[in-house]
Amino acid sequence: MPLVVVLIAVIIIIALGATGGSYTDAVGIGIDFEGGSVVTVTLGQDAIDKYEENRDKIVEAIEKHGVTVSYIQQQRAGNVDDSSIAFRYKNIYNDDAKINELNETIRDEINALYPEKDNVTYESIGATAAQDLLSKAGIALAVSVTLILIYIIIRFTLMSGFAAIIALIHDVVIMFALTVICRVQINSSYVAAMITIIAYSINNTIIIFDRCRESLKPLKGSKNIDYKGIGDEAVRNTMTRSIYTTLTTMITVIFLAILGSETIREFCVPIILGLIAGFYSSVFLATPLWSAMSKSFDKTKEKYAKRHAVSYDNKNDAESAAPAQETAAVEGASAQPSDIKPQVRKETEEKKKSNTIYKYSKKNTTFKKKK
Repeated sequence: MPLVVVLIAVIIIIALGATGGSYTDAVGIGIDFEGGSVVTVTLGQDAIDKYEENRDKIVEAIEKHGVTVSYIQQQRAGNVDDSSIAFRYKNIYNDDAKINELNETIRDEINALYPEKDNVTYESIGATAAQDLLSKAGIALAVSVTLILIYIIIRFTLMSGFAAIIALIHDVVIMFALTVICRVQINSSYVAAMITIIAYSINNTIIIFDRCRESLKPLKGSKNIDYKGIGDEAVRNTMTRSIYTTLTTMITVIFLAILGSETIREFCVPIILGLIAGFYSSVFLATPLWSAMSKSFDKTKEKYAKRHAVSYDNKNDAESAAPAQETAAVEGASAQPSDIKPQVRKETEEKKKSNTIYKYSKKNTTFKKKK
């Protein structure tokens, strides 16, 4: 399922980028990260009933001044009189004064189309500010994921940390893909929503890992632990809780998206998409990953222990050592395990002799033998 979602998003990006000429517009990068201007024209009921007519008229008025409209969005408000159409375009100047002058000219041009209303507003972000905001958003995501990884490793195990981080990467990728499919703008509100979903998703995963840890406590030091069965039981025990918490949160966020303003909607829609991805990963991905990685880690440790185990020259020595230990335990003898020593192989002694180093001494002209 995740692969299908990602594949659909990639096809949409390629198709829109090839036809529209800009892959950033195909992804839906907002002016917060790309830089540019957004002009919002409030038309009330006409923004809904006569959307196409007003859209074409305003686009023509904007593009007279040498800019290209790259993004158009119809914004329906709870109060019909506040419904509007937003137009985004890239800045053609780097100087803020020239950008503001151009936007003022465009606003006057649009106001001339609707003389009975003064309903045009605009906002602009320069390229430098957009790059700075983008770098800070990346740092915020990296720091949050790193701190979560450190916490899980300390609180649980190394394998739990790796499984949780892989699940979080899945959440971010799927949330991004669903955002592209649903044509949601990626801006600073989107980054805030992404960090929120990371924290929410890891909470569900930690609850399941906590159940796994409780089941593992009596089995500490055992071999051939059924991690798959433990993970399955933990998921079953927490499934009802995961469903209820996800649904209750989603109902609240859906109502906020329906009744809230456009700014709130840009925050709520990515959260709704992230809740779906987070529920899927915490239940269906994180626990199976933990199970497989923990089992593999135990096998690796077992192989390492066998490789470095004490070896005997022949079977008779090994067989005679075991009864000697059992007899000492039964009779209460005070013999230590060090009393039973494996025989040193002659080959090893010969290797040691062959590896003897002869070092020249500065004090005299004789060679000193150093082992």
